Amino acid sequence: MSRAVRQDYIARIRYQNNLPPPPCPPKLLDVTIPLSDFTSSGFLSALVQQQPLNVDIDAELGMPLDMTVISGVFDKGDESNMYPDRSPAPMNETDRLLLRDPGSISGVSKSQPGVSFLRRTEYISTDAIKQARQANRAANTSKAVDISDPRKQLQTIEDTFKLADEELSTFQHPTKKGLVVEESWALVPDVEVLDLTYLLMKMAGAAPGVKGKDETGDSRYDVAVARPTGTEDNTFMSVFLAEQEAAEKFKHKISISEEEAAAEEAADDDENTVYRFTHTRDYDITSKPTDTITLGLDSEQQKAYFHPVAMDLTLKRRRQFADASKRKKVPDVVNEVAAVEIQFRELTAEEKAERDSLRRQEFGYIPPE
Repeated sequence: MSRAVRQDYIARIRYQNNLPPPPCPPKLLDVTIPLSDFTSSGFLSALVQQQPLNVDIDAELGMPLDMTVISGVFDKGDESNMYPDRSPAPMNETDRLLLRDPGSISGVSKSQPGVSFLRRTEYISTDAIKQARQANRAANTSKAVDISDPRKQLQTIEDTFKLADEELSTFQHPTKKGLVVEESWALVPDVEVLDLTYLLMKMAGAAPGVKGKDETGDSRYDVAVARPTGTEDNTFMSVFLAEQEAAEKFKHKISISEEEAAAEEAADDDENTVYRFTHTRDYDITSKPTDTITLGLDSEQQKAYFHPVAMDLTLKRRRQFADASKRKKVPDVVNEVAAVEIQFRELTAEEKAERDSLRRQEFGYIPPE
């Protein structure tokens, strides 16, 4: 049994053209069109005069300016017609509903539209994030206003003394309520280094001395010497590095205490060790203020010494201009110091007296007897 197959009927429609072909190809004529006449203002003026207006207007163009017909303008009579009616007609009750505040209607959200299915979810979540950020910004602003108030500052300082007398078991973490205090340290300023300026320096881009993911960085950068170089308008940082063995000895020297250093110097025959740091690379400087502090913990006295960090510096590799034209626009200042040599020694009595005098004048530091 054969199965029926559907087949569409296709009919070709042909139109007959009994006209003979033209005896010659069409000729293109160059018709000169004076565009300057059409674009001039005189052409439009003549066109406006030829076409009559289809709007019926009076001599005042529909805006009567005759103030004499209004009573009270010139005759000093009743001027109430020039002002709106202060006692309007009573409003219909059905129209009063239109004056209601949308926020007072229950079930209507002020922030999100009532047709959330017409919006994509990421747009709605973005609005929610923006509202949360605005609320946090407003809260931070209110806190900043309170902190700027001298009375609030005094109250905050006095509260710190009250908290210092309380038991450690009563303290609670501001965000993690499950944490308890195990040990407390007295936070005091490190007055012996207040005359020193601390900087927080970061390397932008790839870390120097790192060739692969599995290799460690160059430990010589832990004791690198950074020296500002250049002019006031073009300042950069020159970095000097020591040899690996010298860098390890230098790091050990600055990490031990004064008693341990004195004992090592007594046992070491070579007291006048000179550490040489060779110029390695120059970096451009990008600085910004910071509120970071450093902490030094003293386990014996249970004290934490803090010192503020003055500036946050970002170092980026400095490029040298090889093109003479660029060098003329931006004068190329180069580093002229090839190496820096550092040697440790004790301060003399005169140097100690001058240091303590400066600390006393600037910070009120009284050296221990």
